[in-house]
Order: sequence, then structure tokens, then C-alpha cells
Amino acid sequence: MPKKFEHVFENGITFVFKMDEVDSSLLHIYARHLTGIDDALDLFFDTKPSWNGEFARYENYSDTHGLYWFWLDEQKRIVMVVSCFRL
Repeated sequence: MPKKFEHVFENGITFVFKMDEVDSSLLHIYARHLTGIDDALDLFFDTKPSWNGEFARYENYSDTHGLYWFWLDEQKRIVMVVSCFRL
């Protein structure tokens, strides 16, 4: 059975990345946007999030990339990465 998520622990936070539904050997963010874990982590730690209430997610932006995410469990410091993409 192919795995559905990749878990990465960084700076006391567990990040959950979804695997792609078409090619389960690839991260969704890579298969759809050619971005990777490092791109998402850089955005998370190096930019300030804003809350998007319409979509119930946080959004971080740099000059070149965007990141959508939400807390799966804020007390346990577990983040679900929704998307990471180039602008």
C-alpha cells in the first residue's frame, strides 16, 4: 500500500505533506508545482503568515513562492501543508 503522507520534523514542528494522488511516489507539491519540502520550510520559517478565513488556512508569501497551510494540532505542533507553489 503506497504511503499517503510524508512527515518531516523541523525546529520542533512536524510538517505533514500529502503524496500525489496520480503518482504516489511524488509529493503533491512537487507533482503539481515543482516545489519541495525545502521550499515549504523556507517559506514557513522565513515569512510571516496571514490568516485566510474564507479558506480556513494560513498563507505565507515570498517574492517567488506561496505556501498554504493549517494546524492539524497546534498544541502538538503539527502542520498540514496544503500547497507550495511558485508565483
